Amino acid sequence: MREHLVLSEEKTTMTIDQTQRPSLENLIESDNLGLVTLHPGGLEITRELAQLCRVGKDTSVLDVASGTGESACYLAEELGAQVVGVDISDYMVETARRKAAQRNLPVEFKQGDAHQLPFEDNNFDAAISECTTCILDKERAIREMVRVVRAGGYVGIHDLCWKPETPEHMKVRLAEIEGERPETLAGWKDLFEEAGLVEVKTLDKSSLIPTWTKSIRKRMGIDGQIKVTLRVFRTWGIRGLRDVLESERIFQSPHTGYGIIVGQKPLRR
Repeated sequence: MREHLVLSEEKTTMTIDQTQRPSLENLIESDNLGLVTLHPGGLEITRELAQLCRVGKDTSVLDVASGTGESACYLAEELGAQVVGVDISDYMVETARRKAAQRNLPVEFKQGDAHQLPFEDNNFDAAISECTTCILDKERAIREMVRVVRAGGYVGIHDLCWKPETPEHMKVRLAEIEGERPETLAGWKDLFEEAGLVEVKTLDKSSLIPTWTKSIRKRMGIDGQIKVTLRVFRTWGIRGLRDVLESERIFQSPHTGYGIIVGQKPLRR
């Protein structure tokens, strides 16, 4: 979930066929506008997700699609976790490494694909992904997170959630514009269970979206919003601007929600 008149560079994971789509995600990848914003709920939802995944001092955590490393650094700095971040974007990995170095944090960042994580089986106590799974091959990405987590460990995400009666045409348009294919909360739960996770919990956090949107606009100001709008127009023209505005309307509609989903990898028998 991103504010689509606002640039967020925190989480960006794209496949090759997405890079030409008129979307702010792609604008971030090709041209850093120097603005950083967090996902809905900010670092508070990161902390909540971490607590549900039993992350604490010396817990080994993989942050999938770690972006600029803000959450990975937070988990290391505030909770004492041993964190590794992985992102498909070389630019994001280098940005995250610089951030960790500036804060003198022992967080490792690697370039890698969420669909084929460059780690051995049963390697982490927890694997998380924030606001990104809906843009991936969801089944593959979740299975990969399960694979690299030890028995008894946790897999957790927070991401967009469709409300149960969302019109199909809205789902199709979001997929066409942004490449994002959210599930309902129940749908996310099903995917976690199909991947072999147990004790799957879901939390509806849809109330975060309106507050987050307003706070981002306030922080950017009119000048910042105009700057991003002009950059979108120069990059993709009228059609691209129209698509970005349409995706913004979808995100702000009552059909679009947000949620946390966490499951546990079964203990070996």
